[in-house]
Amino acid sequence: MDTMRISGVSSGAESLMQYNALSSLVGRRCDNGRWRRMRMFPARSRTWRLAPKKRLFPSVKSVSSEPKEKVADVVIDSEQEAFSSLSPFGPDAASVASSIKYHSEFTPLFSPEKFELPKAFFATAQSVRDALIINWNATYEYYNRVNPKQAYYLSMEFLQGRALSNAVGNLGLTGAYADALKSLGFDLESVASQEPDPALGNGGLGRLASCFLDSMATLNYPAWGYGLRYKYGLFKQRITKDGQEEAAEDWLELSNPWEIVRNDVSYPVKFYGKVVFGSDGKKQWIGGEDIVAVAYDVPIPGYKTKTTINLRLWSTKAPSADFDLSSYNSGKHTKAAEALFNAEKICYVLYPGDESNEGKALRLKQQYTLCSASLQDIITRFETRSGGSVNWEEFPEKVAVQMNDTHPTLCIPELMRILMDLKGLSWEDAWKITQRTVAYTNHTVLPEALEKWSLDLMGKLLPRHVEIIEMIDEELVSTIVSEYGTEDPVLLEEKLKAMRILENVELPSAFADVIVKPKKTTVTAKNTKDSKEDAQTVVKKEQEEEETAGKEAEVIPEPTVKPPKMVRMANLAVVGGHAVNGVAEIHSEIVKKDVFNEFVKLWPDKFQNKTNGVTPRRWISFCNPYLSDIITNWIGTEDWVLNTEKLAELRKFADDEDLQSEWRAAKKKNKLKVVSLIKERTGYTVNPDAMFDIQIKRIHEYKRQLLNILGIVYRYKKMKEMSASEREKAFVPRVCIFGGKAFATYVQAKRIVKFITDVGSTINNDPEIGDLLKVIFVPDYNVSVAELLIPASELSQHISTAGMEASGTSNMKFSMNGCILIGTLDGANVEIREEVGEENFFLFGAKADEIVNLRKERAEGKFVPDPTFEEVKQYVRSGVFGSNYDELIGSLEGNEGFGRADYFLVGKDFPSYVECQEKVDEAYRDQKQWTRMSILNTAGSFKFSSDRTIHEYAKDIWNIKPVELP
Repeated sequence: MDTMRISGVSSGAESLMQYNALSSLVGRRCDNGRWRRMRMFPARSRTWRLAPKKRLFPSVKSVSSEPKEKVADVVIDSEQEAFSSLSPFGPDAASVASSIKYHSEFTPLFSPEKFELPKAFFATAQSVRDALIINWNATYEYYNRVNPKQAYYLSMEFLQGRALSNAVGNLGLTGAYADALKSLGFDLESVASQEPDPALGNGGLGRLASCFLDSMATLNYPAWGYGLRYKYGLFKQRITKDGQEEAAEDWLELSNPWEIVRNDVSYPVKFYGKVVFGSDGKKQWIGGEDIVAVAYDVPIPGYKTKTTINLRLWSTKAPSADFDLSSYNSGKHTKAAEALFNAEKICYVLYPGDESNEGKALRLKQQYTLCSASLQDIITRFETRSGGSVNWEEFPEKVAVQMNDTHPTLCIPELMRILMDLKGLSWEDAWKITQRTVAYTNHTVLPEALEKWSLDLMGKLLPRHVEIIEMIDEELVSTIVSEYGTEDPVLLEEKLKAMRILENVELPSAFADVIVKPKKTTVTAKNTKDSKEDAQTVVKKEQEEEETAGKEAEVIPEPTVKPPKMVRMANLAVVGGHAVNGVAEIHSEIVKKDVFNEFVKLWPDKFQNKTNGVTPRRWISFCNPYLSDIITNWIGTEDWVLNTEKLAELRKFADDEDLQSEWRAAKKKNKLKVVSLIKERTGYTVNPDAMFDIQIKRIHEYKRQLLNILGIVYRYKKMKEMSASEREKAFVPRVCIFGGKAFATYVQAKRIVKFITDVGSTINNDPEIGDLLKVIFVPDYNVSVAELLIPASELSQHISTAGMEASGTSNMKFSMNGCILIGTLDGANVEIREEVGEENFFLFGAKADEIVNLRKERAEGKFVPDPTFEEVKQYVRSGVFGSNYDELIGSLEGNEGFGRADYFLVGKDFPSYVECQEKVDEAYRDQKQWTRMSILNTAGSFKFSSDRTIHEYAKDIWNIKPVELP
């Protein structure tokens, strides 16, 4: 590995710094939950000394749409500073306890009378943050000095999960904090459970981004993450008798101890307005609505390294001057605060409903805010590190921007705007720089799911950007015409239709005549006689029509509906970046063969695969300590946490009875935790000796939770047809667990949630069935719930329609934790099955290359449903679980029509799925063989570490190298 290394890597258990000197003088004794002030003296002599004040985060200058005065100059000491001045701190429990007590006293968020769990959490988190800040500041002071190329990961989601356990684990301080809290009357697990999950994401997209940040820091790559600070998140899910209900998230109500607001780091962001020529002849975007994006920074520590990188989240506001005091005093209070509300609401909710034009505009504002504020910040840092002489040609040599899906695609026109309009670069130079800087990760294989925006809406909201997009589209048209010529107008028209950024928009004027369609030819008469007869016939027919014209009612032709003009963001991302990657091998192949095939023909070297991964720190080491200890003991080292290839060494012990016994015992301990969770969240009691069968994903038709629950219904029906002894002989006891949120306006997904809960209510209260089958829907699924469910899982369902899941990452987490998967050949399932062994994966269903023909057969009325599928539908309609399932079951019937025809092939795959589940039961009865399969899943999961993925991004796309702190 090429590394800019100055000296050895520190232990990661770096100092809690000077706070401990003061905290050792201040203490409180805890008696029955109350603190009593008492004087304390340091155990050893220390001198309280303030460290020299340094500017580690440079002040910024505006990179706005209108020229602004420079806020401040950056002063960087050119002398080499001694990083060794960061005094090492022995992380003993007594010092940690003093630090926690210090924060409970001097950075309080609660009244001083009591010291209870919520207060203990905040004081503990602030204590940990002290250690993070030291490494955090050192990291970026060093980066500012050596000026490496840095990657910037832009994502609308970062689904982080709780930070406390992860932070102390990465710092190597878990034991010290556990002992310190024990001395204060608490346990670390209880304190950590007080932390709310940050509501900054929804599903795999955000969780992937957070895993990537962990790996970037752990591997010492210079990188930052950029996102938005959503006040109310997506929503808090509640399950009632009517199904899913949504409420605002409250994760920020008690504040966030990990974030630091950077009041000196803010940037103007503009919407609406108009584009004019300035006195210098350059385009200027003026007027409109102006808001301010303010930076909130969250430290991301690496594992056993000083490197602590940054997640910068933007929050939006309006200047105080925009508050209309005159209107307020005249009683028009809503009008007075209108500008403030319009600014703040941009960061209220993740993915606001977009059925209305207002909702669409709000989403577009969110995306532009992320892009504009982040790029202004990146450019400011580039200029600062460049010193007095800025060479813009070097920008791609110092900056790599990765767009996580199409949401940040406005980075492309925004970077162009800044370079041309504010920095004075030519179109040609700005375009070269942009293309060399930006790269795009695709997360969907469905053409209809690729993001598009109304050209009219974007033109009103971002007028200058539409001008730039039109110019990029014209450049693309020129390239296509040059590549394919004009000899075959039909072929050229097909290429333009598939590849243009602007959809349903006339060709640029320079190319208006490149497509010349052949004129219709008329057939001439063969001889004069025939011509005369034809002419007489025509005249006679015209006379007859004129005579009857007055008698017939006038026929008004139906108006022609013009298709809307759209901006295709995925096409813009492909054209404007230097790399496009899929996130699993099968997904990347579909991207190349189907989604962007025309672009692949034009730029084959631009496309590549980067199979997703997950961090083994959070997803094995910290969330499953029982299993982690077993792995370490049997492998003989804990190096597997950094080098997951060592997990493969478990293969040679897969048949060892002692290992199998320990493995099952660890699984049982994790299952007992889930038993408690289920009781707490749902009121149901489940048997820990039953198989735990889990599907936890965003609720979506293509992920096919409906297939899972219909399989359960079929299982239940068969059980009811048997005697008690027959049931016990035929079926293995199962607890079937679901978790996931349905988007608030996704009606069909919400129907699926209600159906699952209705089925669960019936089965769980059936005394004949008892513990043989339980169906649980865990409400408000999030990362913390996953950290309990995944270690306890024995079977996990990844059953999407083949060819529709880009990758998936939960499948990787389950496999790492010794769970056996049942699934289709879709997404990363294909590679997981290859790595863990075909015999250790339960496979069913149609393959991706069969899907198109299967849908065609359905449309032609040739599909014949299996009798088992008709049987289960009829059973649902019988009213066993309630009524009102007509729309849900109706979506699986018919041969065509919106919301019909079983688009996701539930009926087609149902018999194969049922048969595969019978094989699962048979395998589970042989616990020795099942445990062997479980061990081999963990052993074969090493490829799916996000460390491997980040190494590949760094080498193949970003061209960055690790930078270790001295």
